[in-house]
Amino acid sequence: MAVPAMRVIVDGDSSKVYRKGDKVTGRIMLVVEEEEHIQSLKLVFGGNCITQTSRPFHVNGGESSPSRREFEEKIRLFSQEKDILPASRLRPKKYTWAFEFVFPESTTPRFARVSHGANYLKEPHPLPPTFQLRTNVPSGAAHISYFVRAKLTLGGSKRVKSCKVLLSYRPMPQIVLPRESRCTSAVLYGQTWKPARDAVEDAQGTFKNVFSKVSRRARANSTPRIIPSLLYPEIVAPGQHIPISLLLRNTRDSINEARAQCTIDSLSVTISTYSTSMCGHSLTQPEDVVSKHVTCIAKTAMNKTAQFGVTSSLTSNFRLVDDGECVPTFKTYTITRRYSLGISIGIKYEGQSFVIRSNTPLEIVSRVPRDLLPPAGVEADDFDPLPLYAPREPSKEFAPDYESIFAVSKTISGSNSLALAPTYSRSSSYVSNVSGSSETSSGASTPASEIEQPVFEPITSSGGVRTC
Repeated sequence: MAVPAMRVIVDGDSSKVYRKGDKVTGRIMLVVEEEEHIQSLKLVFGGNCITQTSRPFHVNGGESSPSRREFEEKIRLFSQEKDILPASRLRPKKYTWAFEFVFPESTTPRFARVSHGANYLKEPHPLPPTFQLRTNVPSGAAHISYFVRAKLTLGGSKRVKSCKVLLSYRPMPQIVLPRESRCTSAVLYGQTWKPARDAVEDAQGTFKNVFSKVSRRARANSTPRIIPSLLYPEIVAPGQHIPISLLLRNTRDSINEARAQCTIDSLSVTISTYSTSMCGHSLTQPEDVVSKHVTCIAKTAMNKTAQFGVTSSLTSNFRLVDDGECVPTFKTYTITRRYSLGISIGIKYEGQSFVIRSNTPLEIVSRVPRDLLPPAGVEADDFDPLPLYAPREPSKEFAPDYESIFAVSKTISGSNSLALAPTYSRSSSYVSNVSGSSETSSGASTPASEIEQPVFEPITSSGGVRTC
């Protein structure tokens, strides 16, 4: 007996990324070649969070054996079921049923307080993004997937046939994301730098210490005490520029009277990824941690001037690529994903070198669709808006007329030629007078009094032409 063929078709592009509140529509197609008794046909729309890992067996006082113990935990994030067809007998035919689901805003399970440890969530929370990871442990993996699955149960033998379609999901940011990344300023008091004094300054140190108490200028010219400050974003989305800036302050010359400055010699920016997965209880089951470090910027010999009290920009067009590696930061029941931004800046002052280091958390959120971004004018509060257009009277100062500049000029005629002006206007009075036309010119013309009119006379015995 032929088994009925079944297929689930989801409307729209197969690579579409869904968000909370989006509808998932489609249809189920069932082709029955022979009369078949159907026990039930159900449709399930849900999400799974699956973690897998392994650990070696320990025998004889802790010695590990070659065999390993497998661990796996499966959590259903949410589940919506529909009964498409009750128990019935179907004739040979092609059947089609339409369906519609809506992505929920949050998960449904709730766990005890100590179920998976303090680093994982227990209460219902926003749906995590679609995620897939292979850990460094044999058989280690972590999956978060969303799907629409049809389950057909045949009568009699209770045979089950199923088919599934996977869906890609990205959560919406929990905050209103601006078009441009907003920076946070961090003063690094722990990395205050005081360059060493040279030999001449050491020899005259006592004199300078006494003189600096009564002279502000001497204090400004003394060895600086440098406190660095970093400006960086805490939340970014793929496609947004990641601005990083450096501000150096000299506490011994707050207004920089001495016009002193440092030199930025090198810059290194690294984005680190940390992924964790848990199988079961935190006290009895293992946890896998996967870390990855990507150096995004590595510059040397920059030789960029950085004056005290002036912010120096370090990056331009530094953006995240929206690919499979750029998964939004999230936490769920047994899987977490987080990022950190590492910055290393080498500075120089009068031949002496110092390195500023910073490592801060970085939250990556989903890229907001263009149609959901706030209008550009809403975020332009820091800029003066352009004045509205208002029509005005045209200026009365026109450029000089072309024909008034290049008018017909007087020339001396040769014996066998008639020399006229080199340039004529299409509306000149000369053409009108010669042709005898009485039509009035509509454009500017040369006055008739300034044009030399030719006079024709009979040919003399000398054969010349006489002109006035």
